[in-house]
Amino acid sequence: MGMKSYKDIREIGKPVDIAIISTPREHIPRIVEDSAHVGIKGVIVIPQGFADADEEGKVLQGRLTRIACDKGIRILGPNTLGVINAFSGFTSSFILLRKEKVPVGVICQSGIFFVGSSLFTGMMGKGIDLGNSCDIDFADAIEYFGEDKQIEVIFAHIEGMRAGRRFFEVAKRVAHRKPIIALKTAQSQQGATVAQSHSGSLVGDHEVFEASFKQAGVISAHDPEEVLDYTKAFLNLPPMKGNMVGVITFSGAAGIILIDAFQKYGLVLAELSPRTIRSIKTLSPRWMSIQNPLDIWPALMKHGLANVYSIALSEVLEDPGVDEVICTAVAPGLPEQAYLDVTKVIKEKANSFPKKPIVVWLYGGKIHPVVEKLEEGRKVASYPTLPRAARVLSTLHGRYQFLKQTLSYPPRFPIKGGKRNIQKKVTGIWNNKVDEKTAYALLEGYGIPVVKSRYCQEFSEVMKAAKEIGYPVVLKVSSPQISHKTEVGGIALDLKGPTDLKEAYDSLLVSMKKKVSQAQLDGFIVQEMVLRGKEVILGGRRDRQFGPILIFGAGGIYTEVWKDISYGIAPLSSQDDRRMIQETRYSQILGGIRGEKGCDINLLMDCLLRLSRLMLDMEEIQEIDINPFVIFSEGGLTVDARVIVIKT
Repeated sequence: MGMKSYKDIREIGKPVDIAIISTPREHIPRIVEDSAHVGIKGVIVIPQGFADADEEGKVLQGRLTRIACDKGIRILGPNTLGVINAFSGFTSSFILLRKEKVPVGVICQSGIFFVGSSLFTGMMGKGIDLGNSCDIDFADAIEYFGEDKQIEVIFAHIEGMRAGRRFFEVAKRVAHRKPIIALKTAQSQQGATVAQSHSGSLVGDHEVFEASFKQAGVISAHDPEEVLDYTKAFLNLPPMKGNMVGVITFSGAAGIILIDAFQKYGLVLAELSPRTIRSIKTLSPRWMSIQNPLDIWPALMKHGLANVYSIALSEVLEDPGVDEVICTAVAPGLPEQAYLDVTKVIKEKANSFPKKPIVVWLYGGKIHPVVEKLEEGRKVASYPTLPRAARVLSTLHGRYQFLKQTLSYPPRFPIKGGKRNIQKKVTGIWNNKVDEKTAYALLEGYGIPVVKSRYCQEFSEVMKAAKEIGYPVVLKVSSPQISHKTEVGGIALDLKGPTDLKEAYDSLLVSMKKKVSQAQLDGFIVQEMVLRGKEVILGGRRDRQFGPILIFGAGGIYTEVWKDISYGIAPLSSQDDRRMIQETRYSQILGGIRGEKGCDINLLMDCLLRLSRLMLDMEEIQEIDINPFVIFSEGGLTVDARVIVIKT
């Protein structure tokens, strides 16, 4: 075809910027090594058939990863369409893509998002298809777009990843400079299974990903529709400093739809100032009640649409109690309806009030051309439904709150008994499970309050311990094979005296022989009986992708039934621990209902921060469950705890 070609990359003899490889998979590791040998810095590996396929493919992908580490060459893919840059006109894709110079950087693990963002939405100025991510991953791509001055908004489609911790740390830095929108797919068990075979990535727990997004300031989208809505908002609208919304409408019904949406998305219908009401009142019939939502239909019948719309929108935007405005407007379908078009008015007001977002819901015969005209110049955004408009404003406000917050991390606190001594205790384990006595010592060392307890071998010791603690007491078996004592009859509650205690002791011995005869019984635990308070679960575990994470929720025997749980990534800030508590439905009960006094939320927050420190300090620990932790109006106590260390 008149183009010079070479049998081997070593024959070229000139500097090469990038190698794009599309050839049978068994040849690719050698070609990548040759590329590194001649000084090529980057390689795009297009073919499938690696970790997304069979065992041989996984071995080949492992070779690529080792080559990247050993030779210092960066590899994108395999199983990728590569990159697109509309600003320079470059693409590595074998599919013809539309190039639009929009300031949006797209990162994906699937060609469908790469192609869709380009061809169907036009919302991609630069794109990186990570594919199987044998080397270049989400953190690399986000870091790159974070420094790219041509990119204002970053979108990431995520199925799964390996280096979740690095993604979290990079995203948290970049999100303070640019909005990052993430769509995490593979949420269901079946979807996760298919995704792991699609890209060979670790899919992970969806709830943990969501927690990482919240802490890092990443905006979580639940479908492609939300991705487009949020992208348009961040490109077109200014920051939204408050949640007080003014509404201008032709329809009372539209106002009611918005009020319902506001309640769902945490927005508030602004109360118009007396000055605003007086100004609108002069245009309206005397019988018309002026309030927000502002129905301007009767006024425009008398004074004309453009005139009334201009005055009403100006007055509402000038109102100090209004943070943003939602407008309803008509998209005329016929030439004789042109007088209904208020696009020019809305754009003029957006220019006059650049610090307050204006979003528009259009209805009528020819919506698309009116939307294009309205959004030209990137000052206004239009949405096809009122609830979507409300959702976007809520997200804009959340972004502003994230940027304004100053994260505070607690100072390092002293560890009772010393960190090194506590670590030594953790080595005294039964089948990778720390005994309850050591678990309590561990928690006490980090300042987490625990219930009064004694550990006994003989019945005489049990009786002595109960007397020292004071009745009523709880009697529990101590066994490395038993995690949930209530399920096997291994616990007796509210024992009010020696007679109750003797009966419970004999009953527990019988129960253990019948239900868990193979269990190793190492003795008994006598505890004070906690008669009041609310039960919560506090916990931590080491996630494969994000490292140490924290757990909070409704506790007790119904924890796994209610599944009212929130997550956080260590280290927690003072804002993160409060968010974790507030995210649960149980937080409403903890705050006090129907005259009840609220619980000691500050103590719960403090315990979460201490658990966060513990999980960061004690790398030997795989999992901690404090369930229940009983919280009172003042104070709280660990009633039961389980600690599991990493198998060696």
